Order: sequence, then structure tokens, then C-alpha cells
Amino acid sequence: MSAPLFKPFRALGYITEDVPFAVQRRGKETYVTVSVGRTWQIYNTAKLTLVMIGPQLPHTVNALACKGDLTFAATGAIIHEAKRSYMTGKYASHSGRILQLLVLADQLLSLGRNSKLLVWKIGDYQQPQTIIDFGPDFKPTCMIHPDTYINKVVVGGQDGSLQLWNFVTGQLVHTFKGW
Repeated sequence: MSAPLFKPFRALGYITEDVPFAVQRRGKETYVTVSVGRTWQIYNTAKLTLVMIGPQLPHTVNALACKGDLTFAATGAIIHEAKRSYMTGKYASHSGRILQLLVLADQLLSLGRNSKLLVWKIGDYQQPQTIIDFGPDFKPTCMIHPDTYINKVVVGGQDGSLQLWNFVTGQLVHTFKGW
């Protein structure tokens, strides 16, 4: 018989999908938000205890992001915003499926399969602040915000190239060649 010390309490891989999870630190606690079909679940990472379940959405969740009490979940081309478990608004200007969401201060960045990066002011559902069109030659796959780079995001392309963008001005700063 194995010692109870080495038995897992709960494993997230058994109850989540392949959508990347969102990690958030609040005070001394760390939480992880995971996709489960047409909703999301929030777990406290100390013992993987379930803290909250989000509302049912019209379609399967394909991207997640969090900030404070707000959870952003993309379903197709629409981003749903919820405060705790109550829907508060929708961001809808993408024409294709959303690949990734990223929250930076009071801005929400959404990377779409339609080769566009939209920058939203959180709480302003009418239209994005900035729209970056990568053009037909660049197919984005992911994005990340490099530490200490103010208003910059690095977008990775399908061909292995990287582009550094100023998402406030919408200007391309530098292109790193792929393989």
C-alpha cells in the first residue's frame, strides 16, 4: 500500500480541456481558471479546491483571461466578460475565431485567427481602441508581453517569425526572422 502523502488530491487534466488556463495571484492566494466545455471553473491552487463556476456560454470556450473579479472567455469570435459569475458585457469585433486573450493593466488584447489583434479598454464594449492588421503574409499563433516593455507585445507567426508591436500606436517596432 502506498503512503497517503504521495496520493494526488485532484488533477486538473481530468476535468479541463486543451484551452490554455489563466493564472491569477490575489493577495497570498493563487487561482487558476480553466475551460470546461461552455463554461469555466476557478480553482484555488493550494489544494485545487473549486472556488467558482462561470455561467453557461452559447459555444465552447476557446480562450481565457482574468483580472481581479473579471473573467474573459472567448467563444468563437465573441469575448464574454463576467464579474465573478455574472455576465457584464461582450466584446464583438473579430470576424474569425479568437486564438488568445491577454490582459495588461486596463486593456484586453485579443488575437484572432483572422490575422488581427484588437486592443480593448476593459468595460468599453462598443469598439476596440486599436486594431492591428498583420496582413495576408503573417499568420499569428500566439502573443506575449515582454517584461519592462511598455505598451509592447510580441506576436508569434506560423512560419516561426516574431513581430514586436506597440499596441497603443498600432506600429510595428521590429520583425525577428523565422526559420
